[in-house]
Amino acid sequence: MRSEQASPVFNILVVEDCAADLRLLRHALTEAGLEFKLTVIDDGAAALAFVRSEGEAAECCKPDLAVLDLNLPRHGGLEILEALRLSKNLSNLCVTIMTSSAGPQERARAQALGVRRFITKPINLQEFLQIGTLLKTIL
Repeated sequence: MRSEQASPVFNILVVEDCAADLRLLRHALTEAGLEFKLTVIDDGAAALAFVRSEGEAAECCKPDLAVLDLNLPRHGGLEILEALRLSKNLSNLCVTIMTSSAGPQERARAQALGVRRFITKPINLQEFLQIGTLLKTIL
């Protein structure tokens, strides 16, 4: 008798303040065939608090991936990325930036901090759905 293995469930931390982009990301991940659980934080200060708690909440379901927007209320995504890299429990977390601002300075800073991918949010639905496939290759 052959046993079927269940697909892994990936824990993904999403720091995004745009509800529409969050819905599109969920749809893209589902279309890519990923099993996932999202932890969503829509504010930079709350994201920093999460990271600075050394991921206490993450210990039971430590993220496999973080998807960060750069433009957030109160603190930006680069500040959150810096805090992640200084965190004892989350410093090696795979991080993807997904943002509408793709300035060369922001991209260079994110790359210097070890971001895995830097994605400019597409305006076309089909291109946005491809993000799910891209993230699947990272996981």
